[in-house]
Amino acid sequence: MLKINRYKYSPAAVVFFTIIGIFILSLLLKSKIIDLISFPLKISSNWTSDIRALVAYKFIADENVRLNAQLAGAANDAIAFDELRQENERLKKLLSLKKESSFVTVAAEVIARDPNNWSTGVIIDKGQRQGIKAGNAVIAASGLSGRITEVYSYTAKIMLLGDTDSSVSAIIQRTREEGLISGTISGAVQMRYLDKDSDVAIGDVIMTSGLTRNYPAGLPIGMVIKVKDDPQGLGKYCLVRPFVDSRSVEEVLVITGSK
Repeated sequence: MLKINRYKYSPAAVVFFTIIGIFILSLLLKSKIIDLISFPLKISSNWTSDIRALVAYKFIADENVRLNAQLAGAANDAIAFDELRQENERLKKLLSLKKESSFVTVAAEVIARDPNNWSTGVIIDKGQRQGIKAGNAVIAASGLSGRITEVYSYTAKIMLLGDTDSSVSAIIQRTREEGLISGTISGAVQMRYLDKDSDVAIGDVIMTSGLTRNYPAGLPIGMVIKVKDDPQGLGKYCLVRPFVDSRSVEEVLVITGSK
């Protein structure tokens, strides 16, 4: 009977070969294990990046809203400051005019405009209780504005120079020629009834002559901007740009008497 020889290995050899086997197996499975482990890490990393991006976006959006609010507030403050500055300058001019004027005047503020024609009539916040009467001349810091046509207890209406029913005797400051200032349908102001040989020229200053009741002499009216011949050949007339812009007048003085 044949006997098969069995070789016996020592424990050290078994451990050695086991380690070698595990090492070789780990090399073969390394990439697989790394991929398997890194997959959830990649998912976790992407999720963390998305969360960070959302937080950063929310912060930037909130900061943008805050900065825009600050800018809007600063812009509103600047507008309010400029409005107060302009109002202060207008009131200073009006106060100076009131002090230097040789007339008794009542300061008033424009509170409304004629809805039919903004350039021909305005409402002020002073009336009979403040001594204002129909016919009183009205001036602003830069010159004649118009006259009072309607009076109530605490308000009054001013007919401005551009109204077709407005008329006031006037004089050319340089030549001393007299004429009549009146309004037109378009709201423009003209000086009529000048002689054919009138020396009126563009740039001449027009002032009240004092011949119209309630209009004191010497009130600045405006400046000549165009000279034309009368269509009927009777003389000349000129277009006048008033010193007081009827579209933007806000404060006025109503002349109620002489000092």
